[in-house]
Amino acid sequence: MSSTTVIRFLRFLAKLFLSGLLLSGLSCNSRSAPNNPSADSNISSQACLENLDLKELDQALLRCNSVVSQHQNDPEPLNDRSLIYTLLGQTNLACQDVSKGLQLLNQQGASADPMVRHELTVRKDSCMQHLNMTGKG
Repeated sequence: MSSTTVIRFLRFLAKLFLSGLLLSGLSCNSRSAPNNPSADSNISSQACLENLDLKELDQALLRCNSVVSQHQNDPEPLNDRSLIYTLLGQTNLACQDVSKGLQLLNQQGASADPMVRHELTVRKDSCMQHLNMTGKG
C-alpha cells in the first residue's frame, strides 16, 4: 500500500469518526435543557443547540454567539458552538472554542459537568488530529 493510499485511508477514517461523533452529539439529549427558553436576555446556557436546523447553521451560529457572550464563564456554550463551527467547516474556530472551554472546565475543578468535560476532551482529540493532518501540529 502506498503512503498516499494510507494517508487517504486515515483521513477517511478520521472523517467517518468525526461524523459519527457529530451525529451522536446532535441526537443525544443527555443534558436536560428547558423546552422554552425565554427570548429575553436571560437565555439558557443550553440554548445553542435547541431546535437546531442543519439547513440554518448560520442562524444557529448567531444564536450560539449570543449564548456564549451571555455565559462567558460556562464551558457548555463553547462546547456547543464548537460543534456548529465544525459543521460549518470552520475547524480552527471550533478548536479555539474547545481550548477556551477546557480552560473554563479546569477553573471549575471538581464541580465541572462530567459530560461537558468528556465532549470537550473528545473534540480536543479531534482538533489534535486535524492539526497533525494539516501539518500544523
